[in-house]
Amino acid sequence: MVAENAGQDQKAAFVRIFEQYAPALERLAGAYAAAREDREDLVQEIATALWRALPGYRGESSERTWLYRIAHNVAITATVKQRKREKREAAPEPLLDLPSAGAGAEQDLLVEEKRRMLFAAIRGLAAADRQITVLHLEGLSGAEIEAVTGIAEGAVATRLTRIREKLRHAIRARETGDGR
Repeated sequence: MVAENAGQDQKAAFVRIFEQYAPALERLAGAYAAAREDREDLVQEIATALWRALPGYRGESSERTWLYRIAHNVAITATVKQRKREKREAAPEPLLDLPSAGAGAEQDLLVEEKRRMLFAAIRGLAAADRQITVLHLEGLSGAEIEAVTGIAEGAVATRLTRIREKLRHAIRARETGDGR
């Protein structure tokens, strides 16, 4: 009976956490995987890791930083595996999911293209820079980023300045056709 209640508590906690952070986890996956199927697989891997780690969560850090630490570790591991797999087999470029025609479709397409360029530029960053960027974009403070990554808060601020410049250059290169 006690084990059954513990299982119910874990299930309820998992559902609450996953539902609360699902949009953020989907954005995080977008920073690590370009294809929709790969992003969905990555979110599932994160969910599995979260489920496995949940019984060990002791509240020593905020739930948010704990979740991001798990999510980024899973994403980095998945990225390494994906790169190894890509070296073995040539993967075709993913097809674009184009918005439907209609009022504002052109504007939607432009916004989507800018978003894709940003995510492509983020995916091109080194793993540590990508992690800092995604956490920053998700609104984590410097102290929270330090708790997730172990990189000092002051160093995070410095790196973010450098990362912004790298992203600007990468996006400009893509816009002019030099980055393809």
